[in-house]
Amino acid sequence: MDRITNESNLWLNAIKMEDEGNYLEAFLFYLKDSAECIKQNSLVRAALSCSCAADCLSMTGNLATARQLYMQTAIIYENNANLVIGNSVREALWSYQEAYEYFNLACENNKAQHVYERCVSLSRKVNPFFGEKEAMESLRMRKMDQESSNVHPTNMQVSADVDNAIKTFLNEIGFVSDKSNQHIFQRVFNKISSKDRYL
Repeated sequence: MDRITNESNLWLNAIKMEDEGNYLEAFLFYLKDSAECIKQNSLVRAALSCSCAADCLSMTGNLATARQLYMQTAIIYENNANLVIGNSVREALWSYQEAYEYFNLACENNKAQHVYERCVSLSRKVNPFFGEKEAMESLRMRKMDQESSNVHPTNMQVSADVDNAIKTFLNEIGFVSDKSNQHIFQRVFNKISSKDRYL
């Protein structure tokens, strides 16, 4: 109960500010929460908070700035997929699907296509008969939903607070590749030599 009612809880404060229509304050709380979650290696939660921060900017018409955070959200989800692929194929697939959606929101078509191919490839390995078809349909629907809900940008200028918060956030976050599961990742996506395959 203490955690739920604690006013220092960044997530709850962000939701409260968003519910009150104070999108700038909500954006700042979400971004701080995302940075804290990354420090705690809670990438799914970090991605969620980052996407909520982007949504708050979209609500104010700052879509160009929001796209920076949509791209970071996609990167976080993609990193999560890469990290968990050796332990949970289901979570990896879900994370790739989320990354695909957010790369599209960020208008990063090449990155979205890369994740799309990775997701379809993994689905095919999991279920050779239906996995690829299901993955392609799921990703197609996600893209259609995203396109139908796009917020049209206004000519609003980005405030110094928003600009500084994003710069601080981008400076704070960073990812160290997980060398321990690199061989699993390579094996899944056929990026090892035939010699290594039989070791």
